[in-house]
Amino acid sequence: MNFHEIKIADLRRGNITENRIFHTNIWFKSFNNARYTALLPILERVDSLMLRCTDRRIMRGVQFRTLNRSIGVHGRLLFQLAARRYRYGFITNTKHIPFAMFPVVVDMDDPYFTDDEVRILRSSRQITALVVTNQAAADRYRELGVTCPINVIGHGLRTVEPDPGLVEEVQRRKRPEELTVGYAAAWHLCDRDRGADPMYNVTHLVEELWPGVVAACPQARLWLVGSVSKVLARMLAGRTDIEVVGHVPAEHVPAYLAAFDVGLYPRRIQHERSSVKVAQYLGCGVPVIGYRAVPTELISGTGSGLIVESPEEFRGALVRLLRDPALRAEQSARARAAARQVSWDVLGERYQALLDDMLPRKAGLGLPRR
Repeated sequence: MNFHEIKIADLRRGNITENRIFHTNIWFKSFNNARYTALLPILERVDSLMLRCTDRRIMRGVQFRTLNRSIGVHGRLLFQLAARRYRYGFITNTKHIPFAMFPVVVDMDDPYFTDDEVRILRSSRQITALVVTNQAAADRYRELGVTCPINVIGHGLRTVEPDPGLVEEVQRRKRPEELTVGYAAAWHLCDRDRGADPMYNVTHLVEELWPGVVAACPQARLWLVGSVSKVLARMLAGRTDIEVVGHVPAEHVPAYLAAFDVGLYPRRIQHERSSVKVAQYLGCGVPVIGYRAVPTELISGTGSGLIVESPEEFRGALVRLLRDPALRAEQSARARAAARQVSWDVLGERYQALLDDMLPRKAGLGLPRR
């Protein structure tokens, strides 16, 4: 892993230099939060003590649930140890905030605005700054009475050049004259899957939106990039208008996005959470069709796609974009320009400056007590 990691033994032995910032969370060996996978290597002052789960899916779930339920025990212990060696903390899990004995910056990648979450943010005296990914989340926290400084630093993009051989291999999956419409997500579920949230599953896309699109543009084909439930796989078996790509390692996803003529964000959601996937579309120069919501504000603000209000508008906008190569090229160019604005090279500098401002370096004062 390319961010700076420490072990519990480092806290015990005191192998910590001045002006470091303590961070801990639960971490997976191969499947992790995209924001922190990109951000932690940039934050050069941050030392991360990660509680790692296995790669084996069933065991990983058991380990995560166990660690998450016992966070009141191991979280308190780790922060007590950290207080002997550190002056500051960087927190990415709100459950850790009550254990902080030193000033912290809190990053809220996925806010829920629950009573408990807001109570913790309002009551802690150690929070020097709260970071959210969009202005709507900042405004919501203000309305709920959170008074600490709130900063907006959105989801960034890592500059990744896809492997040319993989790009060529992916391109060979396209049919002659095919117009590839893509939707990428970690998991694709349908309404027949137990517990599937209708705002996140793909039933709306494959049953309500897509048939009208492919009827108007027979050369269009929908690619679903990401793990697919068994129920959905059976439902789509034999469909020639839909390519079930399946799971793709995170580092290979850009090669698939680069093959899209149009990207989709078909979730009908109204919340204050941004989407890493929308930013990734921009990084690959893919124009996007999506419903008007916080996750698609980046698209509407940069003119790098078409934002719609209804299923009828969604189908119409997608057909229009597929039939107009000049419009696709124009929006693709805007997407690439927008991607430069949200590069982690730019946002990472802002984040490091924020840490230095809120958790200032102190020379010659020594470390906390041993």
